[in-house]
Amino acid sequence: MNKSAYLAAMNVTTWRVRDTKVKPYLVIWDENSDLAEAEPLIDIVLKLIDVKREECDFDSEPHTGKQIVWDLRRHKVRPRTAWLVSEPLVDLLTGFEAKSALWQQIYQWREQVSGQAFNKS
Repeated sequence: MNKSAYLAAMNVTTWRVRDTKVKPYLVIWDENSDLAEAEPLIDIVLKLIDVKREECDFDSEPHTGKQIVWDLRRHKVRPRTAWLVSEPLVDLLTGFEAKSALWQQIYQWREQVSGQAFNKS
């Protein structure tokens, strides 16, 4: 008897590779934050640092092998390897000072990246 026919008769599905793309980037935020309320802000920030939302995982803990692009936790943990480090979402949505500091970081990050691209050519 054919192995696949035997497994199909027993209702055993065959193993298949997942067709989901691995997400190389990570946004770290506090567990109690409301991502849905801040989606427009998140989308704008990610677009400004040339990262697609589909390329990001959102979690409260770092993952090995993923580049942290934005740290939104209230209590930051060293080493700080994130591209951007800002106040939590609640503060970004309500306070202009936190948002201003984030925009300054984005500007500096973009300047650094464009300087590296210019130096390579």
